[in-house]
Amino acid sequence: MSSQFLEEAAVWLAEAEVDLSAARALANSHPNVACFHAQQAAEKALNAVYLTHDVDFPQVHAISSLLDGVAAVHPELERYRSAAAVLNAYYIGTRYFVRDIGAAPAATYTAENALDAASEAEAICGQCQQIYAQRLTRIKPEASEAQTPEAT
Repeated sequence: MSSQFLEEAAVWLAEAEVDLSAARALANSHPNVACFHAQQAAEKALNAVYLTHDVDFPQVHAISSLLDGVAAVHPELERYRSAAAVLNAYYIGTRYFVRDIGAAPAATYTAENALDAASEAEAICGQCQQIYAQRLTRIKPEASEAQTPEAT
């Protein structure tokens, strides 16, 4: 793993935590905004998983699509399919008036929606953090060995 991708993955995971914190903080006062931040947290965490494999993540926002690309390598992520479906719904509808719904986002989402979304995102983020830590553990010893005199 290149150090650039490793550093970028760490940044994306840190940003995911910021969004997760915002989701929790806004759940009661602005649940639609909290739902969006929960979706963003999961999206950023999954982006980090791509980076742990030295692969740029696809420029998509659907959690299920991001999951498709990494679940083949990390089958433990498959258990988050239902969470992905829930979070997918919070990308656009939480921010824009949708005529089909007939109500503004602020009047559509509840604190319960927001807390559920934060919980789903937290589970995905936690798994992505574990994947990052495992990849880091595998990479760091290899990098250290490559720098020893015996390896040259």
